[in-house]
Amino acid sequence: MKNGMIFPFKTTWRSRLDLEYLDETSGRKIAARIDQSQSEDQADHTAVGKKLKQFTDYASKETMGQVHAGGFLHHKIILNPDGSKTSPLGLSNAERKKRICDAWIEHLNKFKSSSSNPVIQHRLIFTMSGEFHNKLVDAGINPDIVLRSSLKSVLNRFQQRFHPRDSIGYAYGFHHDTDNLHAHVAICPRTAKGVYVGVSMSRTRESGNKNQMTYLMRAFEQENRRWDKLLADPEKLKQTLGKRLDADKISSIPKITAQQMEALRREQSLYATRLRHAYQSIQKMEVQLLQRRQDIRTIRLFRHVPKLFGRRKQRPVRTIEKVAGVIEKYSIREMQSLLYRMKQTYREDHRIYSQRYGFTTNPKHTHANRRTQLQSQGQRQIF
Repeated sequence: MKNGMIFPFKTTWRSRLDLEYLDETSGRKIAARIDQSQSEDQADHTAVGKKLKQFTDYASKETMGQVHAGGFLHHKIILNPDGSKTSPLGLSNAERKKRICDAWIEHLNKFKSSSSNPVIQHRLIFTMSGEFHNKLVDAGINPDIVLRSSLKSVLNRFQQRFHPRDSIGYAYGFHHDTDNLHAHVAICPRTAKGVYVGVSMSRTRESGNKNQMTYLMRAFEQENRRWDKLLADPEKLKQTLGKRLDADKISSIPKITAQQMEALRREQSLYATRLRHAYQSIQKMEVQLLQRRQDIRTIRLFRHVPKLFGRRKQRPVRTIEKVAGVIEKYSIREMQSLLYRMKQTYREDHRIYSQRYGFTTNPKHTHANRRTQLQSQGQRQIF
């Protein structure tokens, strides 16, 4: 769809596996951007996301430069040599890319093709129109999370349609280095069971192709219609997002710069103080939630230590650990739900402040900053 998420084209690579293009912060991608913009008068060619006007003010940088694995590749990269498991969030981006490449090559070697020039990967690009991107931002929704959610949904449907009772593998990364947010996707040409994965468009009845490209495009159109309906009904949108497990991440808030924060601190009005404290509370909660997740991963790692030495824990101990695991998940869910509600309240406060005092993203135009300037001018006149 023109004003939604778009799936423009795909390419097939047969020469070698190259996943560096998925990482928008990799040296190769930065060099490509510099070469592309040599004729332009820009101060910083290596700034990721410079051309994207609104996104950097609303969403976190969790997806900047990160390469992720999906399908059966996700299950492969979490396995450690000692048999334990590590969440992808606990791996550095470099380690994640290495594990994806190793698992990819190992899988293709396991199911070797009879072709003298076999397919190594299918490359696809899913992009988002500027208009749709801005609609999401205005509704307080993180565009990255929407694109990722839709991407996974479409590829899951693709798997169910063309490879039922099997699993496809893919890797992807988000890019913010152009005027449109987009995702680069690499699909492994073999399923978990070794069946060839094609991404073709049938042109004749004799070709035997299954028209996978058309199916992907239609699946994205359905995703667009679903989001259009949600965006048209704010109350239903709020209820739907509140039920998601990633509600705290998909909900975005307007950022406050250091200059704006200082202006709000100097103003000392009820509205300015409330807005400032709400923003700081959200930042604090995000840090606490991140730390809580890290603590839980560390605890789970220690629980696997006896297994490394071939020792089996007693049944009561295992039962207690299972109960503790459920409580840990519940505590995370509670923190996520609280953070989502805090963001919703903050967005309403920000809206009210903007309407009453003209709070803008430009610190020079904020009510608090104008008041500070008037006070400074008055002091200069006194002296």
